[in-house]
Amino acid sequence: MIRLAILLTSLLLLAAPLAQAVMPAAAPDEVSVNQEEVKLDRDKVRHGNASKFDAKGTSKVATVRSTDVYDEIPAYKTIQKEGVEKGSARYNQLIREATKAYKAALKKVAKDGSYVLIVEEGGISGYSHVTDATADIIAAL
Repeated sequence: MIRLAILLTSLLLLAAPLAQAVMPAAAPDEVSVNQEEVKLDRDKVRHGNASKFDAKGTSKVATVRSTDVYDEIPAYKTIQKEGVEKGSARYNQLIREATKAYKAALKKVAKDGSYVLIVEEGGISGYSHVTDATADIIAAL
């Protein structure tokens, strides 16, 4: 009985490559099973509502390099230039100003570009409708 099972398994293993060679190729309009799945890191969403994002849709998504944007904001430049101590009243005031400018620029670019989400670079993968909007966000400051 064991020999029969081994013999049948061997035959199946030998027949598998032959069956693949004989079978017709998939039709071009069929979707590949190996397509990468969309992954969204909700912690990296900077603008928009991640729970309303449809990964199977065609909504536009933008990415941003927030550090590049902050480096261009006058209030943040002041923190860097003057070496303002983190946690001080002056630091808190300037960082609030910088964050307000950052959020306003994100909102403007999202509206102008019809983006449903703006995500930190590396926060989304496997989605084809993604654009780097960092330069546009800097321009909107």
